[in-house]
Amino acid sequence: MTTAGRIIGALMSAEGRSNPYPIYRQARELGPVTQIAPNWFLVSTYAEVREAMRSSAYRKDRYSSVDEDQRAVRRAHRSIQLFDESVLLKDPPEHDRVHKVLSAAFTPTRLAAMEAGIQQVTDRLQDGLAARAAAGGTVDFMEDFAVRLPLTVMCDLMGVPQGDLDLFRPLAEDLNEALEMVVVDAQLAAADAAAEELCEYFEALIELRRADPRDDLISVLIAEADSEGGLLDERELLANLVLLLVAGFETTANLLGNALAALFEHPEVRAGLLTGKYTYSAFIEEALRFDPPVQHMIRSAGLPGMKLAGVPIPPGAELVMLIGSANRDPRRFSDPDAFDPARPNNQHLSFGGGVHYCIAAALARMEGITAFRRLLACHPRIAPAGTPVRADRRQLRGFRELPIALGLPESMGSLA
Repeated sequence: MTTAGRIIGALMSAEGRSNPYPIYRQARELGPVTQIAPNWFLVSTYAEVREAMRSSAYRKDRYSSVDEDQRAVRRAHRSIQLFDESVLLKDPPEHDRVHKVLSAAFTPTRLAAMEAGIQQVTDRLQDGLAARAAAGGTVDFMEDFAVRLPLTVMCDLMGVPQGDLDLFRPLAEDLNEALEMVVVDAQLAAADAAAEELCEYFEALIELRRADPRDDLISVLIAEADSEGGLLDERELLANLVLLLVAGFETTANLLGNALAALFEHPEVRAGLLTGKYTYSAFIEEALRFDPPVQHMIRSAGLPGMKLAGVPIPPGAELVMLIGSANRDPRRFSDPDAFDPARPNNQHLSFGGGVHYCIAAALARMEGITAFRRLLACHPRIAPAGTPVRADRRQLRGFRELPIALGLPESMGSLA
């Protein structure tokens, strides 16, 4: 196994999933682009990850050139098929067609109209934290706040009944296993089962909205799919509704949890936020850079004669692009392992780049800024309590449990 292959193995280990950043440093020491195995390359530095993200020569649809037998294997798994049919794994012009429809939900005008609602949800959830703490109950920031804020907002935007909210976290966790770099059979079976349940749920909701359209995103997308010459077909309608719900809350929940963990480990940042030394916007950007919710992406080379950092990349070769490593590249960020909300020109790569730049990035930022501005205003002494539990993931990095206290800070170990 090559040195790059050993790094991939280390990242897959329990230690690597818990804290990949020392391993990323080793990856960068190998060079910007290193070969893992035939037709597999590791990309670990900012400039090269950014170039591959922004170049149309590197494709998200890694399977357009595979043979029919391989495609049949993918079609046999409902979870994989669902992602394949969504905008997540499409390239232009198919990507542009679907993106045009979905982007109507995230215009500046619509987002501005959502801000008051996001504040109301945030305040309601904070009241719930306080009530739970006052009653002597355990307060889990992830379950009681970080998951519920973006999930409530996304359900409201889409037109998903709020009474069904508790269904989605376990299903999303199972479904997203299909996106991991290495998936065992049991995980894939759980992902397929979650995909089937989510599809059944949205198929029923689509029929309800066809009979009774409302002012929500589901109704808008149904109208597009049903119109003559519409930009969505029925499979894409279903796949993108599932994707919006799953991607629309889990990555933001991880952002909130990772940001709070960073705040606990850097009390000077908390003080700076409370005194106005740092803005909440800059704090969220630094949290996104420092510990991004999405740690890697994969692209495939689509043209002959391609090179990245001078390394020949043959057509069809796969690039494992380490976003978490790129965001800590010392050639791009001064003192990259320091958490510094005053960092200038903080153009991290946590929302991707090029045509695949995250469609809901502005919404995630708004939720993060609102959450921490109001959280620290109400609970300036919020502190860790108990032992946090990281989700056992490689690509999607976040906490499964993050116990908190709302009173005086208490000491605890590292949250890395």
